[in-house]
Amino acid sequence: MNGSSSLHNNIERWRIYVFAGVILAVFIIFLARLFSIQIIQGPQWIARAEDNRTKEINIPASRGVIYDRNNTVLARNIASYNVVVTAADLPDDIGEIQEILRELSDYIDVPVSGGELSEGNPFVPCISDHGIAEIVEYGETATPFQPVPVACDIERESAMAIQEKAVDWPGVGIEIQPIRDYPTGSLTASIIGFLGPIPANQEAEFEAVGLVPNRDKVGYAGVELAFQDLLAGINGLRQVEVDVAGQELHTIGETQQPASGSSLQLTIDTRLQQATTAILKREIEFWNTYLQSTRSTSG
Repeated sequence: MNGSSSLHNNIERWRIYVFAGVILAVFIIFLARLFSIQIIQGPQWIARAEDNRTKEINIPASRGVIYDRNNTVLARNIASYNVVVTAADLPDDIGEIQEILRELSDYIDVPVSGGELSEGNPFVPCISDHGIAEIVEYGETATPFQPVPVACDIERESAMAIQEKAVDWPGVGIEIQPIRDYPTGSLTASIIGFLGPIPANQEAEFEAVGLVPNRDKVGYAGVELAFQDLLAGINGLRQVEVDVAGQELHTIGETQQPASGSSLQLTIDTRLQQATTAILKREIEFWNTYLQSTRSTSG
């Protein structure tokens, strides 16, 4: 019995060759791409993977102290207490998180919610006006394993109370940072100057010497500005291995410890400065009263 004509192979041979050629071309393209990634661009991809696997932590150095000729402290570092939240350490239950945020809000006088995060209103630690929930949202998306400040420079008593509650508030803690203090106040302010954030137009300059914008402070006037390089010290560096979520796993290599800034002893005498200021103030008040008009307000 003859077979059915429908079972015969009626496909032209050239079509089979074209199809096989296309498959072969695609296979060659994949091989070429694989060769390019693995061999030609291999070192670049390995370097990028290594950068993603490791993270460099900048360790701030302690700023130097400023004294007068009699060792009276004119500028020093004192402890500042910041309330921080680590998003990854918060409970899994949303209700528990909300309860923690409500209780924390009563301690630090920061609203639970307020100030929507946006490009026009980004979160800036210790500066921007956002609620705790928005700050936690920022931490979850940007740095889930890094503590994010929700309140800065709070009273020591409040910090100790929050630290005691940390057992019941997983993810909430206290971070201690040094801030600049000027015990002699306005008496020596014009001489000592003050600190401020790194200016935007000088970020590259200060980054080149190891300082971190939006964290480190630099001199803006007086001795703080004139002797910035000596007072600032040298920040340290620590390289760590991180996982895909950014959590630190362990330290790689040897940590470069920060070098504290040099302390300065000035030639001015604070007691003499105080006496001179008092005499000048009395003279100004006398002549303004005698002439029955304000002729001078400074000298």
